[in-house]
Amino acid sequence: MRRIPRESQFYDRFVELAGYLQDGNLVLAELSGIPVEQRRSAAERMQEICDAADAAAGAVLRRLRENYITPLDRQDLLLLSELLRSTCHALDGVGFAMTSSAFGELPVGALEMLALLSTQADQTQRMTQRLRGKPDQWEYVETMDRLYQRSLSLQQQISDAVPASRQGLTYVAAAMQLSAAFVEAARSYREIGRIVGVIAVKES
Repeated sequence: MRRIPRESQFYDRFVELAGYLQDGNLVLAELSGIPVEQRRSAAERMQEICDAADAAAGAVLRRLRENYITPLDRQDLLLLSELLRSTCHALDGVGFAMTSSAFGELPVGALEMLALLSTQADQTQRMTQRLRGKPDQWEYVETMDRLYQRSLSLQQQISDAVPASRQGLTYVAAAMQLSAAFVEAARSYREIGRIVGVIAVKES
């Protein structure tokens, strides 16, 4: 009788963690639409989101230490929670890069990259909401890989466009840091997709 609430709490924590990814993307969207001098203070909210994600991942770890009978493989549950948490921190890295004083306007391609990260967050939240009843989510795995590959193409576009803008070395360096942070965040989502793929292999 006690196994049902324990299972529920694992899945509830994953949904909670995915919600923090959504919150992070809302902050990034706000950063893209406000003056550069206001971005640093707005970006500070990302730390609160990361702290909350750390707490949720810690709760998963404690639950795993207390229970040897779990709804999915214990290692997979741990990895999924850790990857969701680390993706929040990757979004924080994007937010920090966006606060550079070099940006009066964000580089070409940045808004498209933000939209890509938002799509990844939406898909991840949907995945966590369905995971309890559908552990074999191959479509999510394929989508995360496809979007990561798209992020590499966008990074290349930014790399090609920034030098041509002739806005100085400081701007170029800041734009390269931003594009690298974007790709790292997209890669982090792809890693979530990989562990979801491992779960699908085991459970399907």
